[in-house]
Amino acid sequence: MKKLILIIITLIFMQIAVSAEVIPPRGGIMTKETHPVFWSYLENYSNSLKKAFEASHMLRLRGFGANYEYIITRDGEIKDMRNTIYQNEYFNEKVKEIILSVKPEPFYKDMEADDLFVSVFLGYAKYDDLSINLGWHLRYDREIFSITIILNK
Repeated sequence: MKKLILIIITLIFMQIAVSAEVIPPRGGIMTKETHPVFWSYLENYSNSLKKAFEASHMLRLRGFGANYEYIITRDGEIKDMRNTIYQNEYFNEKVKEIILSVKPEPFYKDMEADDLFVSVFLGYAKYDDLSINLGWHLRYDREIFSITIILNK
């Protein structure tokens, strides 16, 4: 009986482990099924970017596109933004304004990461597309989340 009471007391005082989601290691796969918290965060952010891009009043020429890389911090701030695919001054500024107009949410409580390194491409083509991918950035030797938003022009 003493053993049973001791086991029950031990179970009561043990800390319950919280299962937070982590970014998969290099070469790992991230899908909606394997990482629902990260995927949900990126999907919500991507949809907000797409809505802002669709609502923008800018010159819309097929083939135009610009890409920015930046870091999203745990509290939803954008920092270290840099242009990596250059179209022209006008289009680049408009894409930058769109990205900065969509403030990312703070990380969800189950996201175990200090920041996210993202690459966002906004452009026009003959089709609509929104894709989210996880890759590895060789220059910075870290994971990079790629968001591609293409609108039909």
